[in-house]
Amino acid sequence: MEKNSIVLNGKKISYIEEGSGHAPTVLLLHGVPESSLLWKKIIPVIVSCGFSVIAPDLPGFGQSDPFDEPSTWERYEQFISDFTSEMKMDKFHLVVHDWGGLIGLKWACDFPEKILSLVISNTTISDGYQWHRLAQIWRTPGAGEEIMKRMSDWSQFQSGMKKSIPNVDDETLNDFFQVFRTAESSRVVLELYRSGNLEKVKTYNAKLTQMDQPVTIIWGEKDPYVPFEFALKLQNECLPHAKVHIIPNAGHFIQIEVPNEVNLYIQQHFKNT
Repeated sequence: MEKNSIVLNGKKISYIEEGSGHAPTVLLLHGVPESSLLWKKIIPVIVSCGFSVIAPDLPGFGQSDPFDEPSTWERYEQFISDFTSEMKMDKFHLVVHDWGGLIGLKWACDFPEKILSLVISNTTISDGYQWHRLAQIWRTPGAGEEIMKRMSDWSQFQSGMKKSIPNVDDETLNDFFQVFRTAESSRVVLELYRSGNLEKVKTYNAKLTQMDQPVTIIWGEKDPYVPFEFALKLQNECLPHAKVHIIPNAGHFIQIEVPNEVNLYIQQHFKNT
């Protein structure tokens, strides 16, 4: 899938844009260690529903340049403001996964007037979440840097990811690997995880309850990083009107693992909004 690029705040930002420029816009936000190619098999279905899609590589991921300053949670939220302003996206539908959700949902709570609907997958901004084992290592100074040395080995990264996502293609895998290539590039992940103080989001659950836009929540039943109970928690505590779909035997990277099932719920969402 071909990428475009713009220069934003002096940095190259790569993104995928598909669909008619006159159609309602959908912004897709990926997580770690991903890129816009996470959405490769999802984008055509959204476009077929009559929408225009924009999916950026977040700074430091895929083909986008990193920030000059630390890659913190707050800095990525500012990026969403800067990027959507540059792309002239006034109101849009928001689709998020993994860290794209921590960034995007927090941003949506601060700018609810810009959000037309939400599709949320395998992510949480709950302060009840416990970081998974690898995240805990990344959040630990010294240990995080040490494991990044091993993750910069392409063959090891490739074999590890293919255990998680057996059907991932080489183009996507190579794009995901970009953030791990060097000690400098991998700082993006370490800085982001170390800025992830979930105490910051206590007030955001209350803000989420104020959002009455259509919401669809899609999750893999066997997600080892964000258990599917957080899908139900999100609905029960914040978004009671959300439609929740738990996909059996699917893991974390559902957009690649089980795209047909994800697209079924994506179609339902966008045909009803």
